[in-house]
Amino acid sequence: MRKFNCLNVEYYKEHEVLLWKIKDTGMPNFCLKGLLEFKEFAIWVRSYFSHPERPVKFIVSASEHDGIYNMGGDLPFFVENIKSCNKTALTQYAHLCIDAIYEIYTSFGLQALTIAMVEGNAYGGGFECALSHDIIIAERKAKFCLPENKFNLFPGMGAYSLLYRKLNTIDANTVLKAGKIYQAEELYDLGCIDKLSNENKSIQTLFSYITKTRERYNFEYHHNVCKKKIFPLDKAELIDITDIWVDACMKVELFDIRRMEILAKAQYRKTKVVL
Repeated sequence: MRKFNCLNVEYYKEHEVLLWKIKDTGMPNFCLKGLLEFKEFAIWVRSYFSHPERPVKFIVSASEHDGIYNMGGDLPFFVENIKSCNKTALTQYAHLCIDAIYEIYTSFGLQALTIAMVEGNAYGGGFECALSHDIIIAERKAKFCLPENKFNLFPGMGAYSLLYRKLNTIDANTVLKAGKIYQAEELYDLGCIDKLSNENKSIQTLFSYITKTRERYNFEYHHNVCKKKIFPLDKAELIDITDIWVDACMKVELFDIRRMEILAKAQYRKTKVVL
């Protein structure tokens, strides 16, 4: 099994499950280094599990960070490049995010279902990442938020495309604009989360779900394929929206940047990582 710097990978052949987790090192967000490695990871997954002796029906994402699934975008990176008006760097970053989101959304080109196992907070791009999966299993204590409008921006890496396909228009609009922290149970009631787990029971809930789903996998997999045919999502749509996000970044005011810096420092304090 290949080793990665930012991810730990486990393969449960008997269950046909690939589980990848963000390592418990550094800030649990989408940094440029991690996104570049994810591109390599996606190529490896597609190649390695195309072999008939390595069957995979479920590709599961999770995090080794206690209480955190993913904090989303790299705010210090955003601030640095907004201040220096480095649109090229922000565009490269944004497109790498879309590459990752779309790999997950398309199951890495394999005939598999993707599952987000959210055991902690999923903010911003972390929420978007979870939404790109076919199934979301979340601990009841998990929290979700799209905080971008707090600094006069919008979530640009998939939230619009994914939420408007997953929820009704009114609910999707509310989640996108509210900027509030949602409890997992709130999003479950909206239909945004598929299954809830009790604290420290996520892995048991995951494999219980997988066991039941394997019994009717032919239906579940093709049911999901049909949904995506009815509500197709092209990568071009995601790229167009993230390019609008980059343009919007170039228009924020100093006051907005200061709010971004304050949020970044708060995130780093919470995760005990030195900024």
